[in-house]
Amino acid sequence: MPPHLLLHSLLQLRVPPRHPLLRLLHSYNPIDRPPPLDQPLHDAELWIAKALATAALLLPHYLPAFRRLAPSQVAAAAALRHAPCASSTLHLFSALHSPHSQLAIPPSAHSYRYVISLMCQSGRHTDALQLFDQMTDQSGYFPNARFLSFLSGSCATAGLLDAAAALLSKASQFGCSIEAYAYNKLLGLFIGRGRVQDAVALFEGWIQGRVYSPDVWSFNVVIKGVCKVGDVQKALELVERMDEFCCLPDTVTHNILVNGLCRAKEVSKGREVLRRLQRDGVCKPNVVTYTSVISGYCKAGRMEDAMAVYGDMVACGTSPNVVTYNVLINGYGKAGNMGSAVAVYQQMILRRCLPDVVTFSSLIDGYCRCGQLDDAMKIWTEMSQYHIQPNAHTFCIIIHTFCKQNRSGEALHFLKKMNMRTDIAPQAFIYNPVIDVLCKGGKVDEANMILMEMEEKGCHPDKYTYTILIIGHCMKGRIAEAITFFHKMVETGCTPDSIVVNSFISCLLKSGMPGEVDHIMRIAAGGASSSWKDPSPVTQSVDISVAV
Repeated sequence: MPPHLLLHSLLQLRVPPRHPLLRLLHSYNPIDRPPPLDQPLHDAELWIAKALATAALLLPHYLPAFRRLAPSQVAAAAALRHAPCASSTLHLFSALHSPHSQLAIPPSAHSYRYVISLMCQSGRHTDALQLFDQMTDQSGYFPNARFLSFLSGSCATAGLLDAAAALLSKASQFGCSIEAYAYNKLLGLFIGRGRVQDAVALFEGWIQGRVYSPDVWSFNVVIKGVCKVGDVQKALELVERMDEFCCLPDTVTHNILVNGLCRAKEVSKGREVLRRLQRDGVCKPNVVTYTSVISGYCKAGRMEDAMAVYGDMVACGTSPNVVTYNVLINGYGKAGNMGSAVAVYQQMILRRCLPDVVTFSSLIDGYCRCGQLDDAMKIWTEMSQYHIQPNAHTFCIIIHTFCKQNRSGEALHFLKKMNMRTDIAPQAFIYNPVIDVLCKGGKVDEANMILMEMEEKGCHPDKYTYTILIIGHCMKGRIAEAITFFHKMVETGCTPDSIVVNSFISCLLKSGMPGEVDHIMRIAAGGASSSWKDPSPVTQSVDISVAV
């Protein structure tokens, strides 16, 4: 069919009046062009591009007629930009450029880059990667650094970390010099996903193969990753290797290293690094460096050493921040030395460092550990003077303490206050002590009500919730309900431990239910379904007192 008749046929297509491709053909305007291509597009090629796009998507059997027009790569690339969506673009690319298609126009590098970019933007990374391989392996087009960085970054953002790493590893093969930023970002994503060993392997492979030249940030990212998993020896090795690449460890490097050492309970080595920094003066320690060592000593219960580092910090002119004070207050509280904890708090106020919710929570926790609940409540009241709201952890401390003292009324009061807060997500570990103290007091109906409130709040019971309820109902002789909770426990994926199984079996035996014991044992061993029907009419009508 002659090209002019083809165009006339295309214009006569019976498609909806607002179809983008039909509007495309009717809207001929020399200045209405797609975004710039690698080469200029003449008016005739613009017509051909529009006709190609329309024919390929609506009347593909007309495509052979375009052979007489010998469409150029530029026209084909422009046609791709007229496709209304990603799927249509991919279909059009195949219709125009596939070796088995009716036109078989060799695709240009521009066409590849456009379609690959569009696939990425549409979340179709598998198609994008297939086209990229076709572009490099079959058509022989190599990407530039900018495009390779874009494709790798898009894959990484989509969670395809291995694909992103493979792309960056080929940079030298393509003659691209990618900035260290792209590699560093990908390494950070690997570590964020918990794939620290993969990140280390990639990093070492890249620097050994001279794929890229790492900077200080590169080392900081990897050192932080290995410290995160407690491999401080590897961290020290990486610090030593920085000199090979003319990278000097900065304050961030030392902070990561000191923090890693202290978390790994090697506080003495952390303090030695701190002393070296103080002595050399090349890279000065900051508040983070000091606080990491202080925190390490506090966790080890070595409060004198913690205060000694604090004294060095102040003497060197570094101002402690709220985290520093919180660490010291928490350390003294856990050591049962509330006098010193309060002294640190007072010094904090004198230095005009405003306390936060962690400060007050640490003080409350310290008083509760010492059994001084009245003092804890005074601190709770003092919080409001600073317009600070207690968080879930603060509520948890108070509720747990009231439950330990068997003061269920006060515990329920604070639980109710917490439930009125829309900004606090309830957690099972907060409810469990309340349910436990109620069950131990024989108030299983109230415990069941708390469970209902808990579930209405979207808080799922955990293994301990069910254990408390099973034993509590057994103690009250309400075996049928205990059995129901046991099966519900198993159905929700909570595995009962040997303590709850043995206690439950003891209750069932004393209740004269050996058949149910056999069923429970099979479930506990993973050999039977957890679906359950009431074992007998007796359990529905008789309240049997059982001592566990």
